[in-house]
Amino acid sequence: MKQFTLTISLAAAALFAIPSTSFAQDTPPGNPPQRPEGGRRMDPEARLKFMTEKLALDADQQAKIKAIFEKNGPKMKELMAKGRENLTDADKTALRDLMKSQTEEINAVLTPAQQEKMKELRPQGRGGAKPAEPKPADK
Repeated sequence: MKQFTLTISLAAAALFAIPSTSFAQDTPPGNPPQRPEGGRRMDPEARLKFMTEKLALDADQQAKIKAIFEKNGPKMKELMAKGRENLTDADKTALRDLMKSQTEEINAVLTPAQQEKMKELRPQGRGGAKPAEPKPADK
């Protein structure tokens, strides 16, 4: 009976171990995995591609938006390299202002219809979650 119990235990352990290892993905060191569509922190090329696909940007708009990303990229990269938990209040304000001005510059390139579509695509609230609806007061 002990032999049978041991065999069943080893078989069960193997069944649980095999699927978990088959889902592991090899990613080269130093290259973080790309976030899924709609995720945050895409690199500028991925953001431009996403915007081109979703907003039907023409070549002129693509060139202008790429130039905006290239202009703001070094400062944004410098701030993001510190890590969210290491940003000072001044860094947070600078990052917020930089992102706001970049959004305004991009909106100036987009048509009104594209601007509306971009608002729909942009995640709302912290971490991409939409803000919760206020609950009605209990009576």
